[in-house]
Amino acid sequence: MDDERLVEISPQRSVRLARELASLLERPQQNDYVVRTIARREANGLPLMSAEIVIAGRESREHHPLSVTYPLHFRKTYFTARLHGDPAKEFENQSLASAILGIPPPIGFGPSVFRACLVPGRPYPRLSPFGLDPEEANLRAASKVHLASAAGLWGFMAGALKQLYALHDAGLAHGDAELHNLVVCPSPLEVIPIDFEAAVKRDDVDEAAWRTRRALDLAPLLREAVFIQCVLGPQRGPLADASWSAIDGLFRAPDRFRRAIEVHPDPPE
Repeated sequence: MDDERLVEISPQRSVRLARELASLLERPQQNDYVVRTIARREANGLPLMSAEIVIAGRESREHHPLSVTYPLHFRKTYFTARLHGDPAKEFENQSLASAILGIPPPIGFGPSVFRACLVPGRPYPRLSPFGLDPEEANLRAASKVHLASAAGLWGFMAGALKQLYALHDAGLAHGDAELHNLVVCPSPLEVIPIDFEAAVKRDDVDEAAWRTRRALDLAPLLREAVFIQCVLGPQRGPLADASWSAIDGLFRAPDRFRRAIEVHPDPPE
């Protein structure tokens, strides 16, 4: 498109940027230019956190060399009213996750700022009809899901489980592996975990705490796997085995979900 420019945002991906903004890539202003505000949180009128897509200014490029390569990137800013983790630790954790999984690397950090490559896509919950409360409502939702949709969701969850297992095997627990921290990227098609602010290394906790951290990482994904099998019926493989083994601890009434999986109706066409 003549009015857009293709811009590299990570080793794997590029996006199109409007020409009027692309000039800031070569001639940056002093401070970051905010292209879009993704989220802004406040409490009692006080700012807590902002998440933005920015084009790095001259000051950022001087302090964060990777922002020269990827000037269009994600910036998260913490304000003094919010208790938060150490951006340096978040940078370290995501650097480790990037090395383990091959996901986009972090770009830099400051006392109250964390920067990372953009991950273009949709948070997984925007694609899923599940995650309803009370838990029984997910059985009604399952009756309306088409076969192709359920198959796609199963593939995303299987890929995410493989990544979490890889992190755990390498000694890193995500710490906040809720489904909204799994982003589905369409091109190339894959699921990418984000937000390693609460990640924990195995060497930093005792064995009991490590087992708990691993279980907490897996629980949201395994719940979703149960819901999807209420559409598809029993499946095979690591995701099916793990979700079936954990089902008693995932639900208040696990037998309802067991029966739904075992006697599932054919999905709508």
